[in-house]
Amino acid sequence: MRNRWVGIGSFAMIFCIIASLAMVHENSIFGFSPGKAADKDKVDPVRMTGQGEVINTTQLGDKILGYGGTVPLEIYVRSGRIDSIKALPNNETSEVFQRLYDEGLMKAWNGHTLSEAASLEVDAVSGATYSSNAVIRNVRAGADYALGMQSAQSGGFGADISLVAALLVILAGAIVPLAAHPGPRYRLIQQILNVAILGFWAGVFIDYAMMLNFFAHGFTFSLAGVVTILLLIVGLIYPVLNKPGHYCAWICPFGSLQEMAGKVQKHKIRISSRTLKALDTFRSMLWVVLLSLLFIGFGCQWIDYEIFTGFLVMSASWVVICIGVLFIALSVFVNRPFCRFVCPTGTLLRNS
Repeated sequence: MRNRWVGIGSFAMIFCIIASLAMVHENSIFGFSPGKAADKDKVDPVRMTGQGEVINTTQLGDKILGYGGTVPLEIYVRSGRIDSIKALPNNETSEVFQRLYDEGLMKAWNGHTLSEAASLEVDAVSGATYSSNAVIRNVRAGADYALGMQSAQSGGFGADISLVAALLVILAGAIVPLAAHPGPRYRLIQQILNVAILGFWAGVFIDYAMMLNFFAHGFTFSLAGVVTILLLIVGLIYPVLNKPGHYCAWICPFGSLQEMAGKVQKHKIRISSRTLKALDTFRSMLWVVLLSLLFIGFGCQWIDYEIFTGFLVMSASWVVICIGVLFIALSVFVNRPFCRFVCPTGTLLRNS
């Protein structure tokens, strides 16, 4: 019973931390933003001008999130082709968002028809993954709406096979270890699925960007929304039910990849208890520093460089990919080094 109350208290603390960060960054908690709802309802998705039409994605993309929240756009269309795209006020980090302009993402659709824009494959900008993906999805939502199509981001359960596969893998990791007490062979299969499907294919995992987006905007009635809810249940609710660390041990794709790498070499480097204590202190101090940066809004772009984004190889920063590879190599000689000595997300989940 004592452990249950400790778990509840820890969950309440984590809930308050993430909810506070959501208010700091987005001035919104579970979709409620004081003083803004009335203005938002007045936005017309399409308006005509003397030179063409302007598509405003404020409403169309209200469930499309960067790391700081929604990223509304105005898409200017002249003579049937996109002339320019302008970002409306948002809470993305200004330095990171400027990179989208500097590296040409905001001009990637210029000269294309709306039909072409709706299906155009555009790569995200390295180091600005969440912001650039939000822009890409907003453009598609705007183009779909203007073409009279149902936006893929407007809700509903779209047929995304990668998310269906991810949902099944998460359910397996959440239920099977508790119900069947599987052996090493099943654990290896689960880890392979975590890495291949959750990591590289679907790109779903718990990180600070995902948690802040959920706490700021709440549940979206979509397959992606269900996946998010399920991950957060395992990460934040399971510890209250006396199952601490279940997400890290059974679902996290980077944790799984480290453990798989560790099977290459049975004999590990021996680390003294004094060094282990120092590394544990370092992990806690790093967590406090990074969390403080999020609260004060200075240097908070680290959230766009969490190591899990390395699975998004087509858009991830090369710095993140290289660091990830380094930790995987180190995992051959040290058990799960990133999980045990660095991971800010894991530190938060351990405290829940």
